[in-house]
Amino acid sequence: MEGPALTRDHHAITMNGMEILREILLSLHLIGMAIIVGGYFTVIRSPRVLPGMLHASYLQLVTGLLLVVIAEMGDDDVNHMKIGIKLVVAILVTVFAFIGNRKQKAFAAEAPAGAGAGVGVGSAVATKNPSATMAHLTFAFALINVLVAVFV
Repeated sequence: MEGPALTRDHHAITMNGMEILREILLSLHLIGMAIIVGGYFTVIRSPRVLPGMLHASYLQLVTGLLLVVIAEMGDDDVNHMKIGIKLVVAILVTVFAFIGNRKQKAFAAEAPAGAGAGVGVGSAVATKNPSATMAHLTFAFALINVLVAVFV
């Protein structure tokens, strides 16, 4: 079967290796954002930084940098202002997730020691999770990064 739609040069049918790599990286980048936002919503009643949120922030940072490298190699113009803003915000997301994850691990490690102290029934006081603020910041700055990607 021959025809213009089946030739190798037709863009709708074939993609070169760099386009395939870009699509894979973009998909991973979006999955990282979805993990951060979804992870936050799964623990919204008791906010904390989940390990998956930290790993997703690493994923977003690495895939974002690789997407910039691919964009620079192409023929199109790259908006360096947008890339700079997104890089700073992505670094902040990663730092907030890292700090929150460390606080969460420390909180979880000391929680069993304090639970068996033998204090009466009235000691059941709700304690704010120390990584809650970092969870809020991780989520908020991930959303800011999405808004910069779409509107800048």
